[in-house]
Amino acid sequence: MTRRIYNMQPCMAQVTLNLVRERIPRERRRGPSALLALLLVACGGDVAAPSPPSVVVLPAVAFLVGAGRTVTLRATVGGGGPVTWTSATPNVATVDDSGLVTALATGTTTVTARSGGASADAQVEVWAPPQVERFEAGVSYLGRGGYVEYVPGELPLVISVPHGGALTPAEIPDRTSGTTVTDLNTVEMAQAVRDAFVERTGSAPHLIISHLKRTKLDPNREIVEAAQGNPYAENAWNEFQAYVDMAEGLVVEGFGAGLYLDLHGHGHEIDRVELGYLLPASTLDLGDAELDAGGYAAASSIRALAAASPLPFSRLLRGSESFGAMLAAQGVASVPSPAAPSPGTAEYFTGGYNTDRHGSRHGGTVSGIQVEVHRPGIRDTDENRRAFGAALARAVEAYMLAHLGFFAEPPS
Repeated sequence: MTRRIYNMQPCMAQVTLNLVRERIPRERRRGPSALLALLLVACGGDVAAPSPPSVVVLPAVAFLVGAGRTVTLRATVGGGGPVTWTSATPNVATVDDSGLVTALATGTTTVTARSGGASADAQVEVWAPPQVERFEAGVSYLGRGGYVEYVPGELPLVISVPHGGALTPAEIPDRTSGTTVTDLNTVEMAQAVRDAFVERTGSAPHLIISHLKRTKLDPNREIVEAAQGNPYAENAWNEFQAYVDMAEGLVVEGFGAGLYLDLHGHGHEIDRVELGYLLPASTLDLGDAELDAGGYAAASSIRALAAASPLPFSRLLRGSESFGAMLAAQGVASVPSPAAPSPGTAEYFTGGYNTDRHGSRHGGTVSGIQVEVHRPGIRDTDENRRAFGAALARAVEAYMLAHLGFFAEPPS
């Protein structure tokens, strides 16, 4: 229970007011005078004191990628009034009289809006990616926070690993929809594959890795589902895709054409490698003649490879000259392949966003394949990962020599 203590002493202003009333005739009392109002205030009357000003700034947190990028902050002042803006670290970002913030250099600053005696802050982070004139093969280039890594290579081969990361930064909330299962040991597997190419040819493929756990980012989905509105996840997604684009550009610049592999791990019942060409199982169920005549090559992720090959599409896809056949020659079972031309009713990954974007379905000369690898015997131990890396390296080299006519050295 709240106890109230009342002041029983008479207010001196109230006493004075009573004396004034006694001396002023009733007919001359026409309303409250300034003196009356003053006396009422002095006695703690109901005349309200002015409320202190308040300031709210939105957005309260801003993230700018690249020098020169801008964002406009809005200040709402309770009761109105002019606003002045300041940046605590103007060499990171400046702010003008209208609240327009301009990024200058990597770092974080506090932007403050002031009005009267009140103020409010907004935190502004700037990420200005370092300018690289020429990427050096074998050197690791990291994006903001180390979330994405790009290791350039010399071969006409680009390998990406979207789902094997382990980082779970607090600044990126967990995704609330979509698939969030992490591929176990695919980052280690990709590194073993790279090592195998170096050992075999003296040169390495281009390698792009997402180190974020899939609960935070899925680079194999379009950005809305992949990052779910978080600006730091969106930046990592953009870095991942940009690095793949950059690597493919270097491949085309040096060789004119190449191959892109998006490496994944699967937990399906059948232990075999699943090769995704953006063609569903119902298409792979078709006979060779129908597959060759139906325009399916143009709908696949190896469209450019098929256009350059004199072979029927069915042979390139699952015949004796297919990538599945090259893997079988190394002791690795896969689908589609001569031994398993279609997955039938079994679980099968056809290929996702990355294969669609970075393969040749929509043009270009770099064809793509999603490579889904089972765990037992391949991803489970370092020894098995290295054995698979060597097998994959031999299969890729044979496949590209058969259909492009070159591999480690550019065509003459």
